[in-house]
Amino acid sequence: MKILFITHEYSNYVPDLLLHGLRKLMGPDVVDYPRKNCLYEGILGGIICPDDQRFPGWFPGDNGQIDRTDIWAKAATGYFDYVLCDIRAIPLLKNQLDNWPGHCVIIDGEDMPQLQVKPGPYVVCRRETDGSGYSIPLPMALPEELLRWISRYDNLSKTYTIGFLGSTHDGRRRQFIETLASHYPDTLFQVTALPSMQSPQPQGRLGRDQYYQKLQQCRIVLTLAGAGYDTFRFWENAACNAVHVSPRFPLFIPNDFYHGIEIVRFYNFDDLRPILDGILEKSEICSSLISQGRKKLVDSHLTTQRAVYFLDRIMGAFGHLRVKNAAL
Repeated sequence: MKILFITHEYSNYVPDLLLHGLRKLMGPDVVDYPRKNCLYEGILGGIICPDDQRFPGWFPGDNGQIDRTDIWAKAATGYFDYVLCDIRAIPLLKNQLDNWPGHCVIIDGEDMPQLQVKPGPYVVCRRETDGSGYSIPLPMALPEELLRWISRYDNLSKTYTIGFLGSTHDGRRRQFIETLASHYPDTLFQVTALPSMQSPQPQGRLGRDQYYQKLQQCRIVLTLAGAGYDTFRFWENAACNAVHVSPRFPLFIPNDFYHGIEIVRFYNFDDLRPILDGILEKSEICSSLISQGRKKLVDSHLTTQRAVYFLDRIMGAFGHLRVKNAAL
């Protein structure tokens, strides 16, 4: 099988994580075009990426093995079994080809569903969906390299009860955690501005390594929605040696985490407080939640498993022989 992945130059979590999983599964038979330089430079998420946010070596190296010659002629003549396209790169695809290539898949990894993409001679995979539309749900996942990085700090002392470190674009996260902090001692709550060209390192924003160390010092790690419901923080939190607490999001996640067994979910602030009280009082329940949650992450939600799920779904959509042992 050969796959062409039409990319956009800027970092974009869902297509980048999918490309990572596919490349690890299939090696140079997955061709990123144009070559997505930011991935090879250690950038994972965010257009603005200072050096302390980079993760050198997280993405499989090119090593001169990726054949990017005569790409458009190959795409037009069916050389590739599947042509994937980041939704941001559709203009490039349309400019180069007169017709949609056969077995084409559009990857909509945006914060809001991009509904201008109408049903057509392609399959749409979408990050922000509950699975009820015509698109295939495709949430983020976690690279195993990042799991190893976070796991380095499993044995740090738990000096905080609840932790949330993040940015905010509208103040909702800040208001929520400030209210929560007034009820619990020893919390690790810090909300900063989003990075920008004018301020690439907002005051208080931690480097990636320090961020993981701080999270691993928390008994409970909290996920909150960002511009979209599916945030990369959710998957980072799932990797921590801590109880993962998250709102109930209106999303479809394949082989989702089970509430009360692998994760703890809540509806609203009033619902959350008794849940947190129960977690902080019962250490034996915490140990099971943590171990089962990480097991689910490793078994079902690393980028390689997400790539297998993706291949199974698109092969089924095109009526092809499906992938064995797909994470359903």
